[in-house]
Amino acid sequence: MVRCVIRRSAARVLALLSLTLVVALTVLGCPGPTFVVQQYGGPERSPESVATLRVNGGEPVRLLFLDEQDVAAPIVEDGRLHIEMVPGRHRVVVANASAPHERYAPMAFDAEAGKVYRVAFVGGAAGEARIYEVERARDGLIRDVTAPAPAPPPVTSSSPPVTPPPVEAPPPVEAPPSEDAGVVAVSDAG
Repeated sequence: MVRCVIRRSAARVLALLSLTLVVALTVLGCPGPTFVVQQYGGPERSPESVATLRVNGGEPVRLLFLDEQDVAAPIVEDGRLHIEMVPGRHRVVVANASAPHERYAPMAFDAEAGKVYRVAFVGGAAGEARIYEVERARDGLIRDVTAPAPAPPPVTSSSPPVTPPPVEAPPPVEAPPSEDAGVVAVSDAG
């Protein structure tokens, strides 16, 4: 009879260890919370009909503005922010958590329905900010989708330089009459 109790205890210990292992792997394998925000009005849309901009809390990228809307918000280290938006051209402004007072120039990208995007620094945490399409499940970079910056207007040599109109001298100012007006000086020298 003692033998049976030992077997039951070993079975309980093995079951408890298995349960502990499953819970530990589940906790370690799961990322933190994902916060989903709709940037569009109206009812919720399917993931296939919207584009998603992802921000990972453990990365130095901090999203400040999306289409001129202030979207800066702290994200927990193991959390994510998903901003669902309609397909089309979007502009973002980001900062680097490693250099919080620096702000990068606005960037644009053309978002497609059903795709996921995120900003990453090329060349490490202090590198150039670029926008990438990423894998929905694994978050791996697929391709750079950053739109080229608009070119400055061309300078043509055929157009004459713009010169300001000549400045005319102001008219002479007449001196106001003095109290000595009308007095003639007479000299005895001669």
